[in-house]
Parts: sequence; structure tokens; C-alpha cells
Amino acid sequence: IFPRFGKLLRYAIMASQPQTYGSTQQTSNVFRSLHSSGSQNNERVRALRGVVDEMPEGRSASLSGATRGAPQCNYSELPLSWNDREEKEKIPASKYSANKGGNHTMFHYLVYAIINVIIAVPGLYGYASVIFNHPAFSSHMNALAKLVIFSSFVHQLGFVIFSSLDFAIGTVQDAGLIFLSAMSNVIANNILDAGGTIDEVVSTTLVLLPLGTATLGLVLIFLGKFRLLDIVSYLPMPVIGGYLAFIGYFCLEAGVALCISKSMTTFSDWKYLFDLHSLLLATPGLLSALVLTIISRKATSDAVLPIAMVLIPTVFYVVLFVCGVTLEDAREVGWVGKEAPPVPVQDLFHLVDFGLVHWGLISKCVGTWVGMVFVVSFASCLDIAAVSMDMGEALDTNKEMVT
Repeated sequence: IFPRFGKLLRYAIMASQPQTYGSTQQTSNVFRSLHSSGSQNNERVRALRGVVDEMPEGRSASLSGATRGAPQCNYSELPLSWNDREEKEKIPASKYSANKGGNHTMFHYLVYAIINVIIAVPGLYGYASVIFNHPAFSSHMNALAKLVIFSSFVHQLGFVIFSSLDFAIGTVQDAGLIFLSAMSNVIANNILDAGGTIDEVVSTTLVLLPLGTATLGLVLIFLGKFRLLDIVSYLPMPVIGGYLAFIGYFCLEAGVALCISKSMTTFSDWKYLFDLHSLLLATPGLLSALVLTIISRKATSDAVLPIAMVLIPTVFYVVLFVCGVTLEDAREVGWVGKEAPPVPVQDLFHLVDFGLVHWGLISKCVGTWVGMVFVVSFASCLDIAAVSMDMGEALDTNKEMVT
């Protein structure tokens, strides 16, 4: 989060200068500059950088000045789907998986599953707090977080069944978080401003957001089936760079909001940190985020990050025990969230009352949905290219997108 947000200004200045990058080496430097930001999307950027570095001298990426002088990268010049080498070099992904996993036992798979649960579940709770960050959802956060985890289960099950990559995990990515959050806030504000109830807000949100993501999936399948994904490759790099950086800021804001138990939806909400008590509550979270960021950038072993994620809460409770602070005392001060009654699975189906849904709000979410289609499509193309480079094998972008 921190390095990506901190380098955004530098990249924005570079992107705003009208210039044409005429050689492969110069173009590669652009990608190296963005890659050095240390974002969560390093794999995507590294894929682009590697593709450019592999291009023979003289075959440069076409970067031309877009409106207002911002350079625009024509990715049709780059083999994101490796079409120019596909017939000669393509090796079935199943062969790769078989070669890599031939000696693995059920114990190995169990360890992998536990590690991925440790990494994924806290992230999914964070995603829920980002999507439903409006104060209207606070009383239903337990149930809404479970719904986000269930949606990830469906997403991962689809990957396991349909992906050509045997090792695919398929956890929900962060590319669409901002758009889903924007739509949920539009829905909540419009209903409450019209005198509606919280139940109307929850019902409408839980109907329109799944419709939006489902139609997004249908669009991606359509683009993949008809091999039309090249149309998303014309998005300007400054737009993508700024968007990826803003995801980091958005996650940072949501994390601080969780620490201090307050809703933070605007830039002015950072004023809460001027309160000494709120700053004290946020400090351990910010330090933990910094430690995890450094580990994710510097660690050479895959086991370090999940171990750190387990140790951080363990150390927290050890400190409470040593200091003689009970769990009830910690809740009263704000170190631990307030105790909430568990939500049975069957109660999740009672959150939606179709009679309370405001269908007219679909028109106010269409613009945000269109933006989500383009950005998620582009981010997914980069993800596929990154996996292809790590495997050393060619993948068909359009085919994988259908998955």
C-alpha cells in the first residue's frame, strides 16, 4: 500500500510530459518506473516490463501522446496473449502442473490450503469493509462479510472446475473494489436522502451489486469468446497507473477506519487521527501494514508472509496477557471490536426483500459499471500475462478470460 501510493506523484509527473518513447530501452524504463512503486500489482507490471524487454531492438512499443499530452501505450504491439508465438511454443498448462506437482502428497495440498486461507480470509474481510463502507451497512457487517466470503468461494470453485491451470486459486481480486464501493454509496445515499430505510438500502445493494458483477462476467465471456479483448489494451497507462495507486490509498483508508471503528469515506475524515486516542488505535495497524509491505517486497520464502500474518495477532494477545488486560477491557477501550451475535447461514437469505429493491437506481450505477468493465478487463489481461511469464509458457488470454 505505502510504496504504491508514495510513488504515484512521480509517475503522474512523468506521464503528463508530452514525449514519444522511440526505443525498446526507453519504453522499458517507463515500466521499470511504475514497477519500482512496489504495488500489490507488481506481477501485472512485471509482466508488461518483461514483454517489452523481450522485444527485439527496433520493434518498439507504440507510445504516442494522447489528449493533453499524456503518453498512451498501444498494447496491440505487445504480445500480451503471446499470439505471435502461440502455435510454436504453446504447452498445455496441465503438463506444467503435472511436472511441478508430481511429487506432492495430500499433506502438501493441505498445507497450501491452510496458507491460502490465512492470506485470503483477512483480505476478504477487508474487501467487505471497503465495499460496504457507508455507515448504513455497519449494523449488518457480520452478515455482509460472510456474503463476500461466500462469493469468493463461488469464484474459486469456478476456477477449480473450469481453469486450464491446475494450480489456480482464483481468489477475488481487488480491481473492482472501488467501483463496487462507489455503487453501494450511490445506492445508500439516494435511498436515505429520499427518506428510505436501512432495510431498503441493504436489499437494493445486495441485488444490484451481484447483478453488476454477473453482467460484468458475461461481458468478459463475450469478449473472450469472440477474441475482442484487444479493445481494452488501448487504455492510457497514466489512467491505469493512477487507478492502481488509488486502490492502495482506498485500502489504506479502509484499514485505518477499521482500526479506529469509524467510517472514513472522504479525505476530510483523516481528521480523526488528530484525536490522540484514535491515533493510538491506528498506530499498531499502520505499523503492521508497513511490516507486511516490507515482507511482501523483500521476503524470498513463500512461508514468511503467512507466518507473519499469524504472528501479528498472536503478539497482540500476548501483550494483552502480559499487561493484565482482559478481552472485555480491550473491547471497552477499542482495541478489539465490539462483540456481535453470530449470524447463522440461513439468516443471510433473509437480508434481501425484493419488494424493497429500488430498481430505478440501476441507471445511476451504469456509468460506474462501464468503468469497472474496462479496468477489470485490463487488469485481468495483465494477470494472465504475469502467470504466463512465471510459467514460461504461452497462455491464450481470451480463453483464460472466459474462465
